[in-house]
Amino acid sequence: MRYVKWLAGLFILLLLSLPRVSSFAEEGRRRALLIGCDHFLSLPDTAPAAENNLRLLSDALFSDARPYSLVRTISNTIATAEAFEKAVLAAFGNSTEADTSVLYISTHGVFQESLSNADAGLLLSDGQTETLLTGAELQRVLDQVAGKKIVILDACNSGAIIGKGLSGGADQCYLAGADYKVLCSAGGSEASWYYQSPDAAAEGASYFAAVLAFGFDASGGHAADRNDDGQITLEETYGYLLEQYAASTPQVYPQQDDSEVLFAYDPDTPVRIQKAITDLTFEETLLTAGDTEAAFSFTVQRQTELYYQIIYHRDGVWQFSQAQQIPDAEQDDGSILPGRKMRVLTLNTGDEDYGYAIIQLITRESGTPVFQGAQLLCVRPATGQVTLNAVTGSSFVPKLGQEMAILVQHDVPCGLTVNILNEENRLVRRLAFETPSRPQQLSPAASSFYWDGKTNSGEYAPPGAYTVQVKTSVGEEQYLCRSEPFFLEEPTT
Repeated sequence: MRYVKWLAGLFILLLLSLPRVSSFAEEGRRRALLIGCDHFLSLPDTAPAAENNLRLLSDALFSDARPYSLVRTISNTIATAEAFEKAVLAAFGNSTEADTSVLYISTHGVFQESLSNADAGLLLSDGQTETLLTGAELQRVLDQVAGKKIVILDACNSGAIIGKGLSGGADQCYLAGADYKVLCSAGGSEASWYYQSPDAAAEGASYFAAVLAFGFDASGGHAADRNDDGQITLEETYGYLLEQYAASTPQVYPQQDDSEVLFAYDPDTPVRIQKAITDLTFEETLLTAGDTEAAFSFTVQRQTELYYQIIYHRDGVWQFSQAQQIPDAEQDDGSILPGRKMRVLTLNTGDEDYGYAIIQLITRESGTPVFQGAQLLCVRPATGQVTLNAVTGSSFVPKLGQEMAILVQHDVPCGLTVNILNEENRLVRRLAFETPSRPQQLSPAASSFYWDGKTNSGEYAPPGAYTVQVKTSVGEEQYLCRSEPFFLEEPTT
């Protein structure tokens, strides 16, 4: 009897010692294909940024607690749609419905506001041949792959592929449906940005890839895991990118998904953080003209050289070429010591006293600038008026995976509260609460939001007519607008 009890006790101890991510053991295979292009015929070269992006993402994926049976990187050799299809099918062609296939593409994106977003695409190039891979072609290839597809597009205007971040709405929405999960580095009207050493093209990567990789893996302390449960969901990843990426507005499909785990790790296993700066936190991201002191804190993991870079949004674009650099030195050699730090920087948003700014933290390691984190700040006017308007489509069918695009037009930076109301004017879903606006390069100036047809409790709202209510304020004045009614419909097939 004692022997039986001893065995039972040993069995319980073994169960308790298993990593909390062991629930993923029943999943199918996970495989990844990472494609990068750095050399182009029609647009500037980005070398070696795409190559470095592939390294950052592959390193992160290899550290996932759910083993990948394949992580393949292809750099500067995919230049035609045929070559792209061949590479995808070679990596994922024998997938089953239980499998997960991850596709990451780092390249130039192409889109013109005057055209349909069906004409938007990604440049495939090896420096000698160049092809535009459209959203339709991308979906045609991926539709041949069974199972779940996680698609990460790191390119200018990449949101146009999934019909997001567009001034006039989308004619087509690709990569939608239950088997697709998509992250894009920028809205359809926005550029993506790279950081690079000023003296040579020896280092550099996209801000998006750097933030994503450090948000996932142990080198950045799994920073994207907001609840520290060892499972970084699509929704957590998107929220983390919105805060730490800053240079453009990442886009996601589906818009709210806290069940899809993009990255898993054992939260009980100690990690060795390699990133120099972690836990960057700003006290306020919505400021008011006349009170533009940005207070923030962060943790220095090891002695290093650190400076802050402030980039302002002026004349409709981010002025990276006129960035203000402010060194932070605690030692005679210009370095800063390990520990928790608190700092305050004063913004200069120009003659209007309101606008947008990015504060970036950058270290110098062996003489090379290394991006550590960033925050976008919105400075609203202290007085005056705001013109507010909410624009939607006429209808959508959420149970087919569609989402309602909402453009909230505003002529000054502001904090936005966005609600979905039913025909009885009762709150169905709150999409934003005093959320700072950000420049999305839309014309007229606007912020984009998306509704998946679900209520605050997570259930699908009943079919019927709904409206969007938007609130904001300037000084003591409150402003409110309502959209025209739109219809949430049931599928007909």
